Amino acid sequence: MTTTDRRLHIVVPYRDREAHLREFVPRVGAYFATLAEPIDYRVTIVEQEAGLPFNRGAIKNVGFLLGEADSGYTCLHDIDYLPIDADYSRVDRPTPILSFGAEQRPVAPGRSDQTVTTDLESTMGGVLLMPNDVFRRIDGYSNAYWGWGYEDFDLSLRIRSRRIPTARRPGRFEPLDHDNEGFNPDASASPISRVNKRVFQANWSGGTIPEEDGLSSLSFEILDRRPCDGTHPGAEGRWEIVRVRLTMAPLPGQLAAFKAR
Repeated sequence: MTTTDRRLHIVVPYRDREAHLREFVPRVGAYFATLAEPIDYRVTIVEQEAGLPFNRGAIKNVGFLLGEADSGYTCLHDIDYLPIDADYSRVDRPTPILSFGAEQRPVAPGRSDQTVTTDLESTMGGVLLMPNDVFRRIDGYSNAYWGWGYEDFDLSLRIRSRRIPTARRPGRFEPLDHDNEGFNPDASASPISRVNKRVFQANWSGGTIPEEDGLSSLSFEILDRRPCDGTHPGAEGRWEIVRVRLTMAPLPGQLAAFKAR
């Protein structure tokens, strides 16, 4: 096994979460600095420019491509989960490591007492370790989900439809609260969530894998790259923020739901 095969690349999709970013960077850096068995890691925070709805799947695809050549496996890591006790070591199959800390999350903190429950025994979201060759095999995430939701469900079906074995590791995380764009304050589905549910159902209506939707169809431009401020001492040079423009278009319904929110 080469040094590159053992290297971890952490990809963090990002936009408009500056408060979370300020907590995530030092906390994750400090966590990796205290590991009994060090992991050679790099972090790419991929920031989507303003203007279009946020596309987490496409942004994760961008991050993967930026680090693929210099890593053996990738962690697709949401910015609102801070590790308390988690194993980020190398995997040979898709492996979610978020098992405690996201069971119930508020829909709209300070504005609603409603919560949403996540089945952490089945989700592929939150914090997912993925061998690079497997991510290539499934063509990455779909680029079809703009605004909020369903890219993780889609990824699960991409894995299952190719009969790729998966694993799970117990991992405990501290969640950071934020408004959940998939729900209205009363916990009913938001307009963009309903639109993306229809996109998901249409994509998989035939029971076959959607073709040419993922890494193979991704289109983007890099606008700028800069070192990430606030890293833990000793982690300098491992962290980078890359701002990108997606040169693909959302569906009219997705754009309308985004503008009407």
